[in-house]
Amino acid sequence: MPSAEAPGATTPRCAEHPDVAAAGICGRCGGFFCEGCASWVLGAVYCTACAALPEVNYLETFRQKLWGRRDTWGWFLGVGGLVALGPGLTLLAAGHTPTGLFLLACSGGGVGCFFGQFWARVGLIALPVGLGAAGVVYREPLLLMSALFLLAMGVSVHQDPRFKLFFRVPVTDAVLRRLWNRHENNPLALVGVQLGLYGVFFPFLAPVALGLGLAALRRVNPEARPPIGRKGQALAAMGLGAGSLVLWVGLILPRLPELLGP
Repeated sequence: MPSAEAPGATTPRCAEHPDVAAAGICGRCGGFFCEGCASWVLGAVYCTACAALPEVNYLETFRQKLWGRRDTWGWFLGVGGLVALGPGLTLLAAGHTPTGLFLLACSGGGVGCFFGQFWARVGLIALPVGLGAAGVVYREPLLLMSALFLLAMGVSVHQDPRFKLFFRVPVTDAVLRRLWNRHENNPLALVGVQLGLYGVFFPFLAPVALGLGLAALRRVNPEARPPIGRKGQALAAMGLGAGSLVLWVGLILPRLPELLGP
């Protein structure tokens, strides 16, 4: 094959701009692109058309899927806010003003979180801090311990990546990748492991775990876009499924009459 520098050789041209010499080859379709059409996505370079595909920029596709979408914490805090409304009003009417006001503030914050209000997300930290300050001022250890518990919970929810995406707070690609791996990457492997553990107690689940592990293992392809991983979990699902079958067929079933007694 003649080189580009050889006499009569044809210089590769950009697929979008035929009058411009190619600067590279797309990692997906193999087409030529110029420097102006080169698009870097998650550490790899693609042509403009391929870079726009959802499966190529899968992390951004995943981000958009969760962006502004209410998560489990949103529902939990919203329902909890409604539950706290009644006791708050009751205590306030009975003269227990500080406790009643605190519960009403928690109720408003929970409902605000349900509707994605940014001030409510800040309240997850502010309310426990205020309660802790009251515990210090009034020298009430119970208030201080409650404040520390609520603060730990509030910080955990406040920093949860899924909760951040619900509030449209940006997260790094590294954090988003971990979240994607947890929820989207070869879920058959994770389900297989769970059923394999259950198969120790419920033998009819063991073949299901074995089949899911095998199916998940066949899907593993780190070079795919998006990459398909969890090979270790797929093997674990197969091992748990097979082990549960051996346990029940070889050890437990033959002794079942003896275990059940006369």
